Amino acid sequence: MNKKRIIIVTIIIILVVILGLWISGIIPKQIARISATNYLKKNFPEKQYEYVDIEWSSSFGGYSIKFKDENDEIVGFLMNNKYLPITPGQGTFGLEDSYRVEYEGIVDINDFYNHSITSKYKDLRTLPENYSKEQAQKDNCFIIGAMVHNDNLYSEFMDKYNKKENAFIRVVQSTVEGDIFIIDVLYEARNNKVHLVKDDTRDEFSAQEDRTIKYKTYEKTGVWNYQNSQYWVVYNGELPDGIKAEYSINSDDLFIIATIN
Repeated sequence: MNKKRIIIVTIIIILVVILGLWISGIIPKQIARISATNYLKKNFPEKQYEYVDIEWSSSFGGYSIKFKDENDEIVGFLMNNKYLPITPGQGTFGLEDSYRVEYEGIVDINDFYNHSITSKYKDLRTLPENYSKEQAQKDNCFIIGAMVHNDNLYSEFMDKYNKKENAFIRVVQSTVEGDIFIIDVLYEARNNKVHLVKDDTRDEFSAQEDRTIKYKTYEKTGVWNYQNSQYWVVYNGELPDGIKAEYSINSDDLFIIATIN
């Protein structure tokens, strides 16, 4: 009888301890960590994540958990439910979308600015109307005008491109009248594509319908020697013969980014 009582008391104590650990959040945090780790392994097989920390968020009714990837970038999301946090919640949509862009490819301008390659620059669509060359220089852009600034960025971009490494550059140029237009060029090594976004919205001397932001994709980038000049271009197929006296450019197949000599 005493032995039975001891067993019962022991079980009760164990249950009380477990209940205490559960209510205090110690066990739920472990459940959340394990569930979050499994979620990352299943949905992001090409990434490597390392656990950082976890804390209860009363504002969102879940556990806010953080991991860092192989590039030491911190990602975080919510694990729903206080006592059985096995379901990922807020923050996972953006994470999954970024992963899709990173590993499945860029398909539009939204993907362009959601890619890690462009993460150090603001989305071109959010730049102020009065964005200037002076501010662009501070923002580490390649400036082309009466003076050229940060021209090393072009060499660095082309070096990465030739090595088949991800690369990005923002080019800010002056129009004849003194306005600016902006070109973002991104090389996506995984799919071997060159993506380009051109912003003409600040060109006050152009027709209203031409003041747009356009996104296009090309196969290659390089230097086109044409009529004794050298042009940095993006293009599809092969570059046209530069010896011809005239060449009618179709911007869908050949786009001149800048003159480089």
